[in-house]
This record gives sequence, structure tokens and C-alpha cells, in this order.
Amino acid sequence: MVLSIFSILGAMTFASFDGLQNTVKMNEYMLTLEQNVRTVQRQAMLLERNPGESWLYGLGIDFTQTTTTGIHRMFKWCSPFPDYGDIKTKSNLPAYNPTANVGSNRNGWLPTDRVIGPSSSCSEEGLATLAGFDTSIDFPKSDTVIDDSIGYVVFESISGRAFFYNTDGELINYNGDGSQAENVVNFVLTMDPQGTGRTRQFVINNLSGKISSSVL
Repeated sequence: MVLSIFSILGAMTFASFDGLQNTVKMNEYMLTLEQNVRTVQRQAMLLERNPGESWLYGLGIDFTQTTTTGIHRMFKWCSPFPDYGDIKTKSNLPAYNPTANVGSNRNGWLPTDRVIGPSSSCSEEGLATLAGFDTSIDFPKSDTVIDDSIGYVVFESISGRAFFYNTDGELINYNGDGSQAENVVNFVLTMDPQGTGRTRQFVINNLSGKISSSVL
């Protein structure tokens, strides 16, 4: 009888400790995520380019593996143009030529099929890894969901405006003529802990790029 009581108490203590440890991991993860996203947005607005680097449409975050592994990768979206001036650098959407519909030959879409690697100086169009970010934080035990199948977030150069793309690079929230859709969605990441603890939510507002996090 006594052994049974001790076993139950031990199990309760372990569960409590495990829940507390997971809560700490979740807090650390969400804090790191928010810091990384804010830094990417700030760097996009400052637009500090390396010598010989082409114009950047913007800087972004790849969330395609976040719900399964917790990994989020930062990247820069390199244009094929040496500087600002082409219609695709000046239109209301990144990499968009208004003489054609959004999506026509991937017009205005993110080139997810053209990853040019971390060593690139952005001398060609594609996505290049943005180094210098902490992504090593442990992924907490949780059920993590990103609403509306958003896979990528891009902060436009200079303006810092936020644009969302699905896992195939398709632009979300915009019609074929480049106008904003009637019912827009925000980037919403919800992390529900497995076991004890409260649900956490991280939000990036469409276009304005306003960033917020909350405990539900």
C-alpha cells in the first residue's frame, strides 16, 4: 500500500516537472521565434546589401517545417535586377508585373523552386539563406498549427510590408489583377502544449506586418 502511494506521488511529481520543463521550452521557443521575425522585418526595412548584390525584393521566413520539427529558416529574396527601377521592383506586390495576372508564369509568386544557397551573393533570382539567426532552440512537446496553409512570410524591402505565400510559393490575399482580396487572412501560429500549460499564439498581420504574441 505504501509503495503504491509513493509510486503515485512519484508519477505526479514527474508529470508536474515534465510539464514545467515543457512550459519553459515553449516560452523560450516563442521568444526566439518573435525575436527572429522582428529582426528579419527590421533588416528588410534597412536593406543593407552586400557589395555586388542585386536588388532584394525582401527578406522572409520559411515556415514549411515549423509544425512538424519547429524549424524556421530565414532567407533573402534576390531579384535578377542590379538595383531598384524595373517594374517588378516598383509594383504594389514583390516581383509582380501588372501587365499580366498574378500567378501567370508564377508572376508575383515566391520562387520556392529556386533556392540558390547560403554562399550566393544574390547575383541571380532566387532564395538565399540568411545567416546569423538562432534556430537551435528545442521544439517543445506541442500540437502546432499554422492557419490557412501559409508556408512563407516575406517582409518587403524598405517598406517592411508583410506578404504571405503558401507552401508552393503562391501569393495569398490577392486577386489575379493584383488587388487585395476581400477576405484577407493573417499569419497565425498556434502552439498547444501536450499536457499541462496554456496555449500560445503568434500573429503577423497581413500587409502592415504588425507582430504580436499572446497566451490564450
